[in-house]
Amino acid sequence: MSYKKINKKKDFKLKAFILMLSALLIIILPCAARANTTSSNIKRNMVYVEILNYAMPVVKATAFNEDDMAENGFSIGQTALQMIGLNLNSPLSVLSREVAFIGLNDTSSKDKPNVDFNQFKLDDKQVSREVNNSGQNSNDNLDLENKVVNLYDPKLKKAINANKPEVLIYHTHTTESYKPGNAISSDNTQNVVAVGDVLVNELQSNYGISAINDKTVHDLEAYTQSYARSAVTLDKYLKQYGDFKLIIDLHRDSVEDKKAITTKMNGENVAKISLVMARKNPHFDKNMALANKFIQTSDKLFPGLCRGVIYYNYGTRYFNQDKSNNAILIEVGADINTTDESKASAKYIARIIAECLNR
Repeated sequence: MSYKKINKKKDFKLKAFILMLSALLIIILPCAARANTTSSNIKRNMVYVEILNYAMPVVKATAFNEDDMAENGFSIGQTALQMIGLNLNSPLSVLSREVAFIGLNDTSSKDKPNVDFNQFKLDDKQVSREVNNSGQNSNDNLDLENKVVNLYDPKLKKAINANKPEVLIYHTHTTESYKPGNAISSDNTQNVVAVGDVLVNELQSNYGISAINDKTVHDLEAYTQSYARSAVTLDKYLKQYGDFKLIIDLHRDSVEDKKAITTKMNGENVAKISLVMARKNPHFDKNMALANKFIQTSDKLFPGLCRGVIYYNYGTRYFNQDKSNNAILIEVGADINTTDESKASAKYIARIIAECLNR
């Protein structure tokens, strides 16, 4: 091949890449701006997945749908792609293989893209039981306004009925955890199970509401099957006790800005909460009526504690909210919060529940 032909081929590749990049920017920038207004890293990144799925059908066969994104999308297919250098966590790494002559794989760049589609790949090696003391703690000076609120109301307490639990708490993503440890931990004194323990104690001790905190681990063996596994747990309790007045799938979020996910009440840092609901769930109207009552009570008693609702259409298996009229999903804090901040939040959640059930 002549020198001129080689140059023409390079020029054609360069022009093709510029044209493709321009088209991608036209699509990405407005979508990314909208996606960045959400509280979830999953929603921010979904636009890149859709672009890759549209442009590359081979990738689409092992890429993500809404259900996978709700589970953070770990799959064998993704791992196989990574083994050949296609990392769906970084869409630009895929483009760099297709247009390597542009130099997208230049490791000298300090500003590398960080598009994290799959935060947690759960296996025994990655579930750490070590403590990282570099994490922020509940004494962080976030310059938060201290809100003095009335946490307890003795008038809400009633005689407890231990034979018929009113509230069921379970954890689809049982190993979701907080600082100062790792974001994923099977230590039930540090993860979301610990928050559930505090919530049960508060409900029973201060309000006479019998409650269960189920500690079954659903997310270790197959993360993308977590909701299928937790559905079995939920069915077991529904068969044993019938329906509950309130069923909570208790999670935590993933947020980078700690100030956005933390408030200060009665002198202590408290992790904020949010609800996640599936619109296409056949019980949505009744589930949402309960969720709205919860949010309205929270806003009245503890302004700023609740961040509102994150909606999905189907989610993963409707987040099991199709199994009861009284099922909701609550996210308590995020991986940037400490366990103590999230356990503090449980005290305020208990008061809100007591207002909804006992008032």
